[in-house]
Amino acid sequence: MSMIFSYMETPKWKPSKDEREVMEAVWMQVKGACEKLKEETNAKDGHIRKMLQEISDRYYS
Repeated sequence: MSMIFSYMETPKWKPSKDEREVMEAVWMQVKGACEKLKEETNAKDGHIRKMLQEISDRYYS
């Protein structure tokens, strides 16, 4: 329960215009890479979602 309160007390991050532009550029690159992976392999959305989650967990947890 305290974890919920701690999260609720943490101010939400609001990216600046420059940060939003960078995130959009990175997202377009990731999206393109995922589409290429789907075209060149038999990977489905679920496979790609799991792969991206594993990468996120490895680098940001």
